[in-house]
Amino acid sequence: MNTWNSSKIDAKMTAGLGFRPFLGALAAFLAGCAGGSATVETASRGAVEATVDRYVSASNEGDADALTELYADDAVLLPPDHEPIHGRDAIGEFWRQGTDTGLEVSTLRLEVDGEVAYLVGRYRLPPTEQEEADSGQYVLCLKRQTDGSWKLTADIWNGSGAADERGPGGDSPKAAIS
Repeated sequence: MNTWNSSKIDAKMTAGLGFRPFLGALAAFLAGCAGGSATVETASRGAVEATVDRYVSASNEGDADALTELYADDAVLLPPDHEPIHGRDAIGEFWRQGTDTGLEVSTLRLEVDGEVAYLVGRYRLPPTEQEEADSGQYVLCLKRQTDGSWKLTADIWNGSGAADERGPGGDSPKAAIS
């Protein structure tokens, strides 16, 4: 007479076999999520870069209103040798005093993590009849808004002066884009 004795080992093996399809489906789902997040990050990076492009265009066109619209309501602007400027309205007043044409920027680092992003880069302004050339570094912080757009929450730059118009390795700032 053959007696079948159920044991904990049999229960684990049975449960393990029953969970295999579930585990396979879970693994496929998680793999799909991982691929999706890479797509989302790529789309977010593109949207952040587009915001920076609009920033440069608005500055070069002298469009203070378009520039101001790129800032969040509670943004802070930190220009060199100036007190911090808090809020979109105050930032708009700052930009209405004038923008610089010929602005070129190069991004050295762009990081996106969910709803926030930051850029580190270099900028260059050519000489004008009133001012010498200027170049330096900048940091822009952005936050995704409820409508999906990206707005600047912090904007800081510091000039290196006319003598430092190079990117890394002595190249122009445009050559520094990574």
